[in-house]
Amino acid sequence: MLAANTLQSLDADASAFAVSRPFRHAVIDDFLDPSICSGLLEEFPSFDTRFALNEMGEVGGKAVRSSVAELGPTYARIDGYIQSPAFLAYVSRLTGIPDLLYDPDYEGGGTHENRDGQALEVHIDFNYHPRTGFHRRLNLIVYLNPEWHERWGGDLRLVEDPWSGVGCSHSVAPLFNRCVVFETNEVSWHGFEQIRLPPERAGVTRKSFAIYLYTRERPAAETAPPHATIYVPAGMPAELVVGSTLDDDAHMDLRVRFARLRGQLRFLYARETDFSQHVARLKHALDAAISAQRIDLQGYAKVESVQGIWADGWSSDQLSVRFTPSRAARGLSIDLWVPPQLLAAQSLRVSCAGVVCDAKVAAGARKTLKLSLALSVGETVTLSVDAVSTWQPAAAGSGGDERPLAWRLLGMTLEH
Repeated sequence: MLAANTLQSLDADASAFAVSRPFRHAVIDDFLDPSICSGLLEEFPSFDTRFALNEMGEVGGKAVRSSVAELGPTYARIDGYIQSPAFLAYVSRLTGIPDLLYDPDYEGGGTHENRDGQALEVHIDFNYHPRTGFHRRLNLIVYLNPEWHERWGGDLRLVEDPWSGVGCSHSVAPLFNRCVVFETNEVSWHGFEQIRLPPERAGVTRKSFAIYLYTRERPAAETAPPHATIYVPAGMPAELVVGSTLDDDAHMDLRVRFARLRGQLRFLYARETDFSQHVARLKHALDAAISAQRIDLQGYAKVESVQGIWADGWSSDQLSVRFTPSRAARGLSIDLWVPPQLLAAQSLRVSCAGVVCDAKVAAGARKTLKLSLALSVGETVTLSVDAVSTWQPAAAGSGGDERPLAWRLLGMTLEH
């Protein structure tokens, strides 16, 4: 599926990827076998307004088809190839990112077709797959434009700082069978310039095929809270200075910029309203969950209140359980497990009815703690378990779980 020269230049392309600015990327010409790339162009779907809805639900100038395997035999072949170990190993070697994962959903990917007048504001991409929660790590784009001229715009722009407009930037023309691979993180700002076609070429569109690759984990230093795509609308044109005279093109350019800015503000306002509604519902659900919180305490007792443990059994660094035995109890056993991610032993202090037990549990180990007690019927007591260390999966690059986890409860039993 890949051209012979693509495989032969792998080491050189990997070296270029590692040092490229403004962020790691590689540009590889004649990427696919010529017959494969020609097949992708021949089977490229026609522009369909059903697949051209923007973030506001309006028909725009960009159509996306993500059901890749259904587009034609060449697309079915390349869909099978990009999920193969051979292709994923090639991209891992090119980028230095191990354990890459194919996305069967083609979330945001597939065929992209952009019409005259369309642009893509500089942005960073969403960072977690919405269904799997995997980390988005790489964009790989193959352009399918046998005819394209620099004056038509549409060049991919890789930008260091879109807010200030200063710093390194790099432009890539969307030429036929040219591949661009770049990492996706919190500084991989990219977009493309507005397409401006001459009247006699108004039917030409900017075509590409894009895939996004993921990993289950990523380095903690690159991990950020989940977010959607973040756009930076274009500001004032650099050539527009005091005393400038607006011609028709400059005036239209300003109108387009203001329209995009207002559209982005409208989108953000709608998203903020939606987020506020979600937060209100989550807060209500959380309050209801806290009020109904329970713990699996085996034995004859009524649990009055619980704090510091989640429904999946994970405990924070402070667990408190208030309960009342309905039969006299002579002891309590707690079966627990400490996650290996703590790296060092967990120190625990367990106290109940004046009895205190200190224990150390090795990381990754399971242990049963036993307290000798003398609890009377109807005597309400509080069990507390205090831990020294916690582990936060999100901070370690393991998904978006930001809970501080100390240990996991496997069982708790009163001895009568």
